[in-house]
Amino acid sequence: MRSRWLSALTLAFAWSASAFAQTKEEKKPAEKPAAQPAKPDHPTGKSDHPKAPTAAAKPAAQPADQDPHAAIMEAYVKAAQPGPEHAKLKSLEGSWTTVTKSWHDAASAPEESKGTREAKWIMDGRFLEEHYTGEFQGMKFQGMGIAGYDNVQKKYVTAWLDNFGTGIMVFTGAADGSGKTFTYTGEYADPITGKMTKMRTVNRVIDDKTFVFEMYGPDETGKEFKMMEIVHTKK
Repeated sequence: MRSRWLSALTLAFAWSASAFAQTKEEKKPAEKPAAQPAKPDHPTGKSDHPKAPTAAAKPAAQPADQDPHAAIMEAYVKAAQPGPEHAKLKSLEGSWTTVTKSWHDAASAPEESKGTREAKWIMDGRFLEEHYTGEFQGMKFQGMGIAGYDNVQKKYVTAWLDNFGTGIMVFTGAADGSGKTFTYTGEYADPITGKMTKMRTVNRVIDDKTFVFEMYGPDETGKEFKMMEIVHTKK
């Protein structure tokens, strides 16, 4: 994101500098041609003086849709506008209580804990920022995430970090036709194997006051199972 932001600033600066240089050039007074010595009249009575050239027509102004600088800036502005895809995330904002269940493997009994979630819009409605607090196996848990929709990739994007690790998990996904189920896929660095491991998450909006988050990952054989489920109830 930072690199794209810098690219946009660089393009904007280059565009402004080009326009300033062009304006400066247009304002510079044209140099007058040096005076030519008068020639004697032709013996036939015809003048050797060339006819004054007719004024050349000025080139038509270049349409905005053909200006490469304008087209570049238009693309960046269009990519930065929140749209209907962002609005679908509205059902996930607000204050929530949570009940979390986690499994070590598909056959194990779940461990259960309670917590809270706070989610609000940031960057003028472009991203949803969420903060979790809770407890896991007697340890205090804190986590935060960012969710949004990338107009360029045409995908939903999320990033997650917490106090149980030092990595940042990044996922991309899509919403179903109803706009109430969001499915993401991504990878995380497994502390046990040290390798990148594929994961899948699902957010299911049940109603105005309930949504369920599910996380799936591979077991020891590589088969996918549900690792976590968080039921959210709006306060």
